[in-house]
Amino acid sequence: MSTASTSISPTPTVFGGVVRYDVRERVAEVTLDRPDVSNAIDVETARALHQAIERAATDSAANVVLLQGAGRLFCAGGDLAAMGAAPDRPAFVSSLANAAHEAVKALDALTKPVVVAVQGAAAGIGLSLVLGADLVVAGASARFVTAYTSVGLTPDGGLSWLLPRTVGQRRAIELILTSEPLDAARAQTLGIVSEICEDAEVATAARAAAARLAARPAHALGAARGLVRASWARTLEEHLDKESETIARASGEQETAALIASFLDRG
Repeated sequence: MSTASTSISPTPTVFGGVVRYDVRERVAEVTLDRPDVSNAIDVETARALHQAIERAATDSAANVVLLQGAGRLFCAGGDLAAMGAAPDRPAFVSSLANAAHEAVKALDALTKPVVVAVQGAAAGIGLSLVLGADLVVAGASARFVTAYTSVGLTPDGGLSWLLPRTVGQRRAIELILTSEPLDAARAQTLGIVSEICEDAEVATAARAAAARLAARPAHALGAARGLVRASWARTLEEHLDKESETIARASGEQETAALIASFLDRG
């Protein structure tokens, strides 16, 4: 169990008026807070999300990040209304994609586990955020959909990179070309969802999952996450060298020494 003390931030921070940030019991809760538009992502929301993730990355009070959405839906995707109203749509979409990609890159770079809570639906960039997490807790009626090609768009937010790494290339192409919605059970079978619970229990179940991770050795979880995520860019030989380096460093942590001693004492 982590030896760090627990903490609760006294006042939540709100980035851009649309993303809330709070720390509870070593878990940084990052909440998309545009429930009136199903937490659709516009440029301001993408920038605010990036800021919140960067805050979590450097927050010593947080060992785990919980990403969630306020209201009925986790995230309905990009803000199509804002796209439709833009006088120069290609320029607007480019700005939106670039802002969203900064958030996705920051999420991937975290040295802390990421749990996402999905109620209602995760569509478009919302699905990209789900795929960028480590554990996904979904309500039984949740739906997951790529969505882009249904409105004549192509994937962004890393979806065309993340999805084939989760479900395989052939299945990923099928889901992108057809925009077939997946229910929670099917998404779990494909490896997108980790845990399914009753719809009313999503927030509670996701917090419980995050709390379980927060109680484990933070240095080991962060380093293990990094190893898995970086493995795609390395040969096996290179990765074995990185594993040797990482486990040796972890073995020198005081928390590791205490955990090993405790394990041996039980024997």
